[in-house]
Amino acid sequence: MLVRHYEPFNDIRKSFDLVNAIMKSVGEQQEMHSLVDFNPKVNTREGKEAYHIEVELPGIKKEDVDVKVDGNVLTISGERKLRKEVKEEDYHKVESSYGVFSRSFTLPEKVDIENIHAESENGLLEIVIPKLKIDTSSKKIEIK
Repeated sequence: MLVRHYEPFNDIRKSFDLVNAIMKSVGEQQEMHSLVDFNPKVNTREGKEAYHIEVELPGIKKEDVDVKVDGNVLTISGERKLRKEVKEEDYHKVESSYGVFSRSFTLPEKVDIENIHAESENGLLEIVIPKLKIDTSSKKIEIK
């Protein structure tokens, strides 16, 4: 028969090990989440001649962004790439979000899809969606 010495703190130590393992896994999940959780902020507005969509894309090159129209859905997609990490002696922390993003917008019925254009300057992408010009003047039609 094997004799063991009773150690009252073993159960407590195991509990702390479990809590530490849970905290470590939560930290790793948050780190992974930040690598794939980039969701750019968007402002939309309507002018007299066009609709405007402004997308904040700091640090993203225009070559890394795609703007497509499929039917009446405008989709903006791309990737914010992770820059070189800075490691100092006492710390290592990355708070910026990186990863693939995609935002879609349903366009109104009366827009000029052929003349949609986009410009990017200083991390701000602006997409201009012209409205179709509808003739609202009246005229008398002769009956033959």
